[in-house]
Amino acid sequence: MKKLILVSFLTMIPSIATMFLLIEFFPYTGLGRVVSIPATLFINITILLISLRITQKFKSIVFKSLIWLVVISLSVLLAMILHPQEYLPSVLSQLWN
Repeated sequence: MKKLILVSFLTMIPSIATMFLLIEFFPYTGLGRVVSIPATLFINITILLISLRITQKFKSIVFKSLIWLVVISLSVLLAMILHPQEYLPSVLSQLWN
């Protein structure tokens, strides 16, 4: 049980760090931040808990590592997609340009 909690917290670190960086570098969110941050956290926690359940069934460390790499990348991408902008283009289009 302790290992599950530790893995959960460790996998949330990239997503939370991304949200802090988004708030710092893309502050023009208006009141959308009040809704988007809890929604992003809820969705990321749900994805990570489902991934924990799925990876417990596999024996291969390599396969588990690949799954976690994809899941963590997905959670960071999701944090960037769900971060609102009041009058500027979305975060991904600003980063792309």
